[in-house]
Amino acid sequence: MEKILIDDFIKFKSLSNPTFSPSGRNFCFTVSQADRENNNYKSRIYMRRNDEFVQLTSPGKESSFFFLDDDTVVFASDREDSKASGSRFYRISLNGGEATLFREFPIPVSKLIPLKDGRFLALGAYDPAFPDLYKGEEKYLEDHKKHLKDNEDYEQITEVPFWFNGDTFTRAARTAVYLADDRGLSLISEPDMDVSFIKLSKDESFALFSASRDRKYRRMNSFDLYHLNLDDLNIRKLVAHDQVLINNVEFADSFIYATGNCQHYGLNTDDDFYRLSYGDFHLEKIDDYGQSLWPSICTDVTLGSGTTLKAEKDTLYFVSTIFDNSVLRKLENGVVSDVISEKGSVDCFDIHDGKIIYVGMHDMKGQELYDENVHQLTRFNQEVLKDRYVAEPLELNFLSGSDDIHGFVYRPFNFDENRKYPVILDIHGGPKAAYGPVFFHEIQYWASEGYFVICCNPTGSDGRGSRFADIRGKYGTIDYADIMNFVDAALKAWPQMDEENLFETGGSYGGFMTNWIIGHTDRFRACASQRSISNWFSFYGISDIGPGFTEDQQACGPFDDAEKLWWHSPMKYADQVKTPTLFIHSDQDYRCPMAEGMQMYTSLITHGIEARLVYFRGENHELSRSGKPLHRIKRLQEITGWFNQHLDKKYRKDKSPVE
Repeated sequence: MEKILIDDFIKFKSLSNPTFSPSGRNFCFTVSQADRENNNYKSRIYMRRNDEFVQLTSPGKESSFFFLDDDTVVFASDREDSKASGSRFYRISLNGGEATLFREFPIPVSKLIPLKDGRFLALGAYDPAFPDLYKGEEKYLEDHKKHLKDNEDYEQITEVPFWFNGDTFTRAARTAVYLADDRGLSLISEPDMDVSFIKLSKDESFALFSASRDRKYRRMNSFDLYHLNLDDLNIRKLVAHDQVLINNVEFADSFIYATGNCQHYGLNTDDDFYRLSYGDFHLEKIDDYGQSLWPSICTDVTLGSGTTLKAEKDTLYFVSTIFDNSVLRKLENGVVSDVISEKGSVDCFDIHDGKIIYVGMHDMKGQELYDENVHQLTRFNQEVLKDRYVAEPLELNFLSGSDDIHGFVYRPFNFDENRKYPVILDIHGGPKAAYGPVFFHEIQYWASEGYFVICCNPTGSDGRGSRFADIRGKYGTIDYADIMNFVDAALKAWPQMDEENLFETGGSYGGFMTNWIIGHTDRFRACASQRSISNWFSFYGISDIGPGFTEDQQACGPFDDAEKLWWHSPMKYADQVKTPTLFIHSDQDYRCPMAEGMQMYTSLITHGIEARLVYFRGENHELSRSGKPLHRIKRLQEITGWFNQHLDKKYRKDKSPVE
């Protein structure tokens, strides 16, 4: 049995977007993998042919796709390696042959929906400074190109948010609905609309889409539901966000399913089920579901996504995180029941005439395709973990206050019950996420390196409904107590854990909690704070979700209760820190910008506390999950080396810090 290595995540293939052809005879999906040599990722489309799985495309830039007909797939790519700002779509036959250019657009287009008459609905970028750019006329394209060149070192900010994580300054850009035909694009949505999704009715007479119309300040969760008549292109509002925030719709045979909520628990309110009638589009609630409607189990070996909600006939199938697992369920005749409830995670799926294909993570393996009987169809990751030590996630549930808190313990490589081992506490982000029994490379690597690894789902986590997830105005209180109680419970349950050699790390919300922990206890020998929040005042002003997230999650803002906002800021307690701490940030992380870690680092250094600040150029908030492969290796080296160098001497003989 060999150890998990620091770069083993590169070997994993990630599956996404399983999609049946219109007849259900064929299906395709995307396979992605890290490319160490080029320090990027390759994504290709695969198909099932005669019960075998074969690669359909080869360049490695193909991810999103749709079936044009039963034997033809259309996908977005850029096979000419063009640096232009537009989009290209290609078509390829499942029966063989090369891909050919299908459609080309002068603006970025993220989604195409085919119509029976040969036209398409499209979601694409809209720039109010160049409102005619989508028309593709040479004059508009040249003016836009010249503007970008003349202003490449200059930004004029006119709205909030002024940037988005991993992207660039917003420049007032919006996502718009277009109609595409052989002549090009026609703008359908109104210029001030920012569209989040669009769905086409079965008879193609209309579409429903969600859009916000905020101007100078685009608030979170301010999307209204609109009806688009495809005969006259008339648009009318159906449901306002302050009535019910509609997050998705699906067309059943007899009515329209909708998922949404009234935001009773703020931004993290789980959705209920509604229906809209065909004809007058009357909205009524059909189930107080109030549970997660997405796969939120943490892992770091997946890329891409796919369908998580789909109606067949009058039954709605959906992915939901329930406690520590993401499962597939259905809503039929007003009753919710399980369809796939195996331990692990159902990540995305498709269904056709009762046949199901889904991407899942079960039995501590990488992603594979499964059918409705949980029969494994593919073996893409079969050899990755062969003869490797995979630590079993041992459940450790305990009572913290009035709630049963769920956690997991991973034993170290070559575990000997007569020995002591150091311990790493890992805290998830979100806070509305959850740990579960799925393969998580960084956890497995640390277990292979001789550490116990422990993690839990404290109050604020996903999988337990809106009430459990609601920690508005409570950051650093009940959640901190749950985590510390979990540490105590783990030490009590496993005497082989060395309480004198405790370490801790976490990212995003987990980074906030790391910053909070070091200001409230010195029981950890060293900590690593990743993409963190340290000061709610600065976060309010510089994060791409700053004002909305701060006011919602802290139940106050800087101008109505500055004292409370400062009380919940780890910076308030930075002068009390005694723990050596590593801070990791990325220069394009506009979700939790670098200034958050810099403040904490400066405070520790000026108070004589050992600290290190590491930041990655060209990375964003997703560094640990989809950052450049070599950067992900370096990040894990930094954290592991920081812990190794702070171990008690008795553990250090076979470990060394990062040089």
